[in-house]
Amino acid sequence: MAKRTILTIGILAHVDAGKTSLTECLLHHSGTTKSQGSVDKGSAITDALAMEKSRGISIKAASVNFTWKDVEFQLVDTPGHIDFSAEVDRSLSVLDGVILVISAKEGIQAHTLNLWESLRERNLPVIVFINKLDRAGVDVDQVFSDFEKDLGAKLFALNYPDLSDPDKPKLLSFIESGIHLDSPILDKSLENLADCDEAFLESYLEGNTSDLESILKKGKEKVKQGELYGVLFGSAKLGMGVEELLDSMATLITQPINYLKSPSAKVFKVEYHEKQGRLAYLKSYGGVLKTKDVIYSQQLNKDIKINQLFKLHLGSLEQVSELFEGEVGVVSTSDIILSGDVLGSQDLSDGFTKISKAVLGVEVKALDDKDYQKLGEALEILNIEDPMLDFKWFKDEREFHLKILGPIQTEVLKESLAQRWEIEAEFLKPKVIYKETPSKSAEGYVRYWMPKPCWAIMTFLIEPAPLGSGVSFTSKVRTTDISSKYINEVKRAIPWSLKQGTKGYEVTDLSITLIEGSEHTVHSNPGDFLLATPMGVLRGLENSGTDLLEPMYAFEIKANQDLLGPISSDLNQMRAQINAPVFDNDNFVLTGRVSVAEAMEYQIKFNATTSGKGRLKFILDGYEKTTTTDDKIRSYKGVSPLDEAQWILHMRGAFRADER
Repeated sequence: MAKRTILTIGILAHVDAGKTSLTECLLHHSGTTKSQGSVDKGSAITDALAMEKSRGISIKAASVNFTWKDVEFQLVDTPGHIDFSAEVDRSLSVLDGVILVISAKEGIQAHTLNLWESLRERNLPVIVFINKLDRAGVDVDQVFSDFEKDLGAKLFALNYPDLSDPDKPKLLSFIESGIHLDSPILDKSLENLADCDEAFLESYLEGNTSDLESILKKGKEKVKQGELYGVLFGSAKLGMGVEELLDSMATLITQPINYLKSPSAKVFKVEYHEKQGRLAYLKSYGGVLKTKDVIYSQQLNKDIKINQLFKLHLGSLEQVSELFEGEVGVVSTSDIILSGDVLGSQDLSDGFTKISKAVLGVEVKALDDKDYQKLGEALEILNIEDPMLDFKWFKDEREFHLKILGPIQTEVLKESLAQRWEIEAEFLKPKVIYKETPSKSAEGYVRYWMPKPCWAIMTFLIEPAPLGSGVSFTSKVRTTDISSKYINEVKRAIPWSLKQGTKGYEVTDLSITLIEGSEHTVHSNPGDFLLATPMGVLRGLENSGTDLLEPMYAFEIKANQDLLGPISSDLNQMRAQINAPVFDNDNFVLTGRVSVAEAMEYQIKFNATTSGKGRLKFILDGYEKTTTTDDKIRSYKGVSPLDEAQWILHMRGAFRADER
C-alpha cells in the first residue's frame, strides 16, 4: 500500500465558540458535502444525537473524514461544555494536532484555560482559529492580547482581519497586510518571530520588514517547530478563513513517524448501535487490523475477536476488511471493552492530567418501579460508554449511584434514558463525594480460621499519612510466618479494602503495615488472605477513627473592577481562601481555593452578577480535612467486612449482596 499522509485532528473550544459550525465548513469547503450542515437547523453531521440537535450543543465526540491537498484528515469534533470534558480527555489521547476555536466576541473563556493546559501538557501542535468576526462589537486586538497574556503563548498571525467597516469584515492574507504592520496583532507577531529567530531579529531591529513573503515563510517554520502558535481569523458562518485553515492543517501539522510494526490500537470511544450492537472507536498505531483477527485487550487481560471493521463516512459506518496504521476505525466485538483500552502488546498508555474529575455523586431512581431492572441494565450500558460515571448497583438497597461532573450532564443522562430506553428516571440532588483518612494510629486484628479449611491471622498497623500522599503498604512479617505468595494476596486486596471506610467513602492518605501474622501449613490458601485483609484493615480504621476529606477547587476569576466588592462578598460567604487581587486596566484577577460543596452552584450566581461577561475557572485542587456531620456520613453499601459472619458467607459464595 502506498504511503499516505493521515492526520487525526481535534476541534476543541469553550461551548458556543463555533466548533461544530467550523467542522461543517471544513467538510463543505473540501468538497466532502454538497451542502453545509447547520447547528441551528439541526442538520450538522457531527451532531447526530437527537439531544444534540434539540439543544444545539455537542455531547459526544464525533469523527468525520475528508481529504484536502492529498492529506487525509480524520476530524474529531469534541463537546465544548465542561460537563462532557471526559469525552475530550478520551479524544485527546489519539490526536496528532488540534484546532483551538476562540470566539472573537466572548474571547478567552474559563474552559479555554482548561483545554490549553491539557494541550500544553501533551505538547500537541495547535492552530488557533479566532471565529465569529461577523459578530457586532468584536475586539480582535484584545482577544489576541488576552490569549498571549492569559495562556502564556507566543502567537503569529497567519492572516489579518480588516474590521474597518464592521458591517463588511474582510480578511487579508499575511502578504497583503503590509499597511497594517503597525497594528497590535501584526506588530506583536513580528516581535514574537524576532524573539525566536536571530536572523530576522537583526532585520526587525533595523526596520526591514517589507519582505512579507519571506517573513511568512519564517513564521510558518517556527509554528511547525512549535516555537510559535499560528493564528487564523475567520467566520465559520460566512465561510471566511476556512481555506487558509485547511491549507495550514495540511502544511503545519506533521504526521507522526513512530508507528509500530505489530498490530496496536487505542480505544477512545464506545457506544451501542441499534443494529451493530457494541462498537469501539479506535485508532491504529501499527500493523494491520483485519476482520476476524484476534488481538490482546490490556484492560480485559485476554484475547478478543474483531467481528467486524468499519470506517466512518459522514456519520455513517462503511464496512471494511482492513484498518491500517494511523487510521481511525470502528470495531464490533462481543467482549466488553472500554474507552482507554489498548489493543495489542505495546504500551500506548498515557499518564496525562484529566481536564475534569468527578467529585459529585447522584442517586438515580425509576419513577415506575417496574422499570427498576431495566434502568439498571441501561445504566450499565451508559457506564460502558462513559466509564467516568463509575456506576454502582447496590442490589440489597435497590440503589443506583453515578459520579457526575455537573448538572447539564444529569439532564442529558435523563433525556438519554427516556429517548433510548423509554425510562422515566429521577436524579436526586447531587452530593459531594468525600474521602476518609485515619484520625490516629491504631491496630486492626483479624483471625479467620473457621469454618475450616481456612487459616489467616494478621495484625495491621494503620497510620495517618500526609494529605495527597495516597496509600502505602509494607509487610514486616517474616516469610517463615506468612509466605510471599500470601503477602501478595494481601497487597492485592488493599485497594478494594479501602473502597469504603467507616463513613462510607474511599479511604486515602494512610500507611498500612502488616506487623504480625501466621499461616497454616495445611489449612491456609491464598483466598483466605484475600478474604481476611478487608476485615483486618476495616477493624483498624474503626479503632483509629476517620476524618472526612472534602474536595477543593482552585479558582481564578476575571471581571470588571466594579464587581470586586460583590464577588469578594460571595467568596467570603463561601469561606473561600482568597489571594490579593491583581488589577489589569479595568479588570481584576482573583485567585484562591474554595470547597466544592460551597461552590457547587456558584457558576449560576456569578454569571448573573457579571451579566455573563466575567470569567470563572474552577479546577480540582486536592482535598482538605473538614468537619464531620451526620448529613455527610453514608451507610456502608453491600456487606461490610466489619460484619465478619456475613462477610465470610458473602465471600465464600453463600450469597452476593453487593455484586451486579
